[in-house]
Amino acid sequence: MAMPAEVSTRDRILEIAAEVFALRGFSSSSLQDVADRLGITKAALYYHFDSKDEILLTVLRPYFAAADAFLDRHSADQDPHLLLTEYLDLLLEFRTALDVIAFDRSVLNHPEIGEISHGQTIRLRRQLAGEEASMGREVAASAALGALRAAAALTRNSSDPAVRNVILGAALAALDSADSTGD
Repeated sequence: MAMPAEVSTRDRILEIAAEVFALRGFSSSSLQDVADRLGITKAALYYHFDSKDEILLTVLRPYFAAADAFLDRHSADQDPHLLLTEYLDLLLEFRTALDVIAFDRSVLNHPEIGEISHGQTIRLRRQLAGEEASMGREVAASAALGALRAAAALTRNSSDPAVRNVILGAALAALDSADSTGD
């Protein structure tokens, strides 16, 4: 029987840093907070990472890479229910990254993170609204994404099918609101 792989110090730093950033907010967290939770010195953190920004980027890169892959797999002519369902799955898979972004909006002021996040949001909104969508449909798609992201960030029991259905229902209702206005 294979022994479980040991988690590297670097990976453990990233795991704990993500938890600290999600709990306290990136801007309110210090490297000393992370070091204290790990039971190591701040100097030991600097052995693995040059800065708190580098840790933040490293924590969020897997989420952004998965979001890019998700967007590459989908198109504007796809069923919106399927698109929203799979996007919810992505958000929940990267729940800690979502929390880091959602609970400290200053994270989006980071030049690289803000640019990536904004670009992904625009791509997703276009896929959800359709290629040549009206302004009303684009607004509805933005509202649907906002509902999905906010609910995913607030929901702790997201594996419950009833909770997932409520989240998806809210997002679809927001998206379908453009259809009911005749726009």
